[in-house]
Amino acid sequence: MRIVTGVLAVLFALGVVARAELVDQVAATVDKEAILMSDLMEELGPQLREIRAQATSQADLDRIVAEKMQETLDQVIDNRLLLREGQLAGVSIEETTIDQRVEEMKKATSNLQEELDRMGMSITDFRERIKKQMIARTMAVRKTAELEKGIAISESEVAQYYQDNKEKFTHAERSRCSQIFLPASNELAERDKVKAQAEQLKDEINNGADFADLAIEHSKAPGAEDGGIIGWVQKGDLVGRLDEAAFTLGEGEVSDVIESDQGFHILKVEKKEAAGEATLDEVRKDIEPELRRAAAAEKFKKWMEDLRKRSKVQVFI
Repeated sequence: MRIVTGVLAVLFALGVVARAELVDQVAATVDKEAILMSDLMEELGPQLREIRAQATSQADLDRIVAEKMQETLDQVIDNRLLLREGQLAGVSIEETTIDQRVEEMKKATSNLQEELDRMGMSITDFRERIKKQMIARTMAVRKTAELEKGIAISESEVAQYYQDNKEKFTHAERSRCSQIFLPASNELAERDKVKAQAEQLKDEINNGADFADLAIEHSKAPGAEDGGIIGWVQKGDLVGRLDEAAFTLGEGEVSDVIESDQGFHILKVEKKEAAGEATLDEVRKDIEPELRRAAAAEKFKKWMEDLRKRSKVQVFI
């Protein structure tokens, strides 16, 4: 495939060549549908700042732009194919979903309307573009999920992956922890009140109350709904006295109330493991989905290649 290089590519990338001059220049066709240079530049535009920052010379800028043009063209072709397949499959996007995406774009862009004006695009055009992108993305997700359902991973494949990737399954000393966390501001009276509440919970635990039940009822940290679970942590994962408690407490032990800048914590060590290697039985549940996703990705790639062949894709740059 011949790629736009040199000065012309850089002019396109830096926006020196106007949209009007690009309109009649066809970069590729998918069946009878044309992909224009202006289509590529609309996709490439948000990357310009990064491209300029990466380049160390004019020649380097030429090279980076050429690579980005190739990547962008491939992406646009794939999106056109996925859009068509999604439309044939009846994929639809709710207007409220498009509204939400537009609002996200407004927050991420200092002046969205200015950017649209620069590209010669109305807000209606922009919404239509978002809709098409979402249909294409939804179709890709649906097809990948469909392909993944038909994939069976054998025990021998799991075992082979485990043997080939042993380094992934080694770990340092670690503790599996849960916590009850009560947030508190810097206001002294509030901190005293919250600390007293935390001390009361610790007394209840000492008197036989179930830690997980109290976490579900009182904790304000992520994982509270699952009994306050933090999960496996290694040294340095937690801060200050929490980290110290995670590795000095024994299995099943509960810390005293620990104060942090954010509030008050009660930590429980559920299980401890010395540094070592996880067994195949321990990681099988993680390996199988990973292998299934990888196999589905390969099938999806082949499906896209077949779509291209059936769709008479022609590239002119």
